[in-house]
Amino acid sequence: MERSVRLNWDLLVKEAIRRRKERKISQRRLGTIAEVSQPTVSRFERQEQDIQLSSAIKILDVLGLVEK
Repeated sequence: MERSVRLNWDLLVKEAIRRRKERKISQRRLGTIAEVSQPTVSRFERQEQDIQLSSAIKILDVLGLVEK
């Protein structure tokens, strides 16, 4: 069965940034916890298109935005 999934990426990234700042976590610390580099976190937050989906999911997971 094929499904079409749509995400409001802009809203998702803004919520991730809000949660990171609310928890007072630096980009570097978030990267360490999510096992990605700080530049990857920065690219994610700037919504650059060259980030791997697996890295974005790791970041979102750490911030509680991935349902398991």
